This record gives sequence, structure tokens and C-alpha cells, in this order.
Amino acid sequence: MTSQALNSAMSMPTVASIADGRQAINGIDTQLRALVGARLEVSRQIQALRCADGGPRIEHARENEIIAAWSQELGPRGVEIALSILTLCRGSLT
Repeated sequence: MTSQALNSAMSMPTVASIADGRQAINGIDTQLRALVGARLEVSRQIQALRCADGGPRIEHARENEIIAAWSQELGPRGVEIALSILTLCRGSLT
């Protein structure tokens, strides 16, 4: 989803004060944490299914697709975010 698509899908708050802005950021952060938590659980389930089928727990080609999407949307900082999310969602590698 591009930034324009995101702006269309979400109503962007208008900030009239620092307090309003901070409240909006707090709400967005709450949503982000919930989404990352949901992603973590779905990732865990996919890894378990892949392992049960005898495949590798991590599929590097898929991770590269995810990194590329974040990079396309947000540039170099998007790569950093993608890598952080992927690292979190991989769980322990041992």
C-alpha cells in the first residue's frame, strides 16, 4: 500500500496542539503494537506449518520480498523497520 493509498484508507488526524499530536501518536503506537503482535502470532503459525511439512523455518526469499516492499514504501528506514519486525517474528533461532 502506497502512502497515498494509506492516506485514503485511514483518516489522518489534524493536530491542533502538541498534546493532540501526542495523543494521536499514542493511539497509533497502540495500534502498531497490536498489529505487530498479530503478525508475530501468524508468523509463528506459518513457521510451525512449514517445519511440520519438513521445510525450513525461515524462507529467505519471502523475507527479501517483505524487505523490498518496506524499502519501496519508506526508503532505507523502511528496510530497518522490516529487518526489526522480521527479527522479532522469527523468534529464537536455536
